[in-house]
Amino acid sequence: KLLIPIAFLLLSCTSSDNKQTSLKSELNGTVIKIVDGDTFDLLTESNTTIRIRLNGIDCPEKGQDYYRVAKDALRAFIFQKEVHLVTFGKDRYGRTKADVFRNEQNINLLMVRDGFAWHYKKYSSDNEIANAENNARVAKRGLWVIPNAIAPWDFRHK
Repeated sequence: KLLIPIAFLLLSCTSSDNKQTSLKSELNGTVIKIVDGDTFDLLTESNTTIRIRLNGIDCPEKGQDYYRVAKDALRAFIFQKEVHLVTFGKDRYGRTKADVFRNEQNINLLMVRDGFAWHYKKYSSDNEIANAENNARVAKRGLWVIPNAIAPWDFRHK
């Protein structure tokens, strides 16, 4: 009698682990369009275009201070370049969430480190990105030169 509930528990744990793992995958392609500082279009090796959202960060919105600077920074880092992605499923807008790498450099981290983006703590607990934001704030790099910079999620709320 005890074996059936234990077997069921093990199967349910295994299936949820597989579900988590199946969301994470890897992808390569060329960046063909920069939408804003944290979103771009990727042309995959199989000739499919996918909209990508940088995982764990949030950049200034259109109409917000530093919007153009953040968009231009992402363009300089990856536009028309080959990138490698570790993907984490889709966000509520259907964009593929990903950690983006160019020549093994983590672009998500670079955007925060250089002051072009916030660590999006609501959706990320990445300590490296959190530390990069703190260091950028202290050094007043990028958008952190703006007194009382408004986070994009607060800007969108208004």
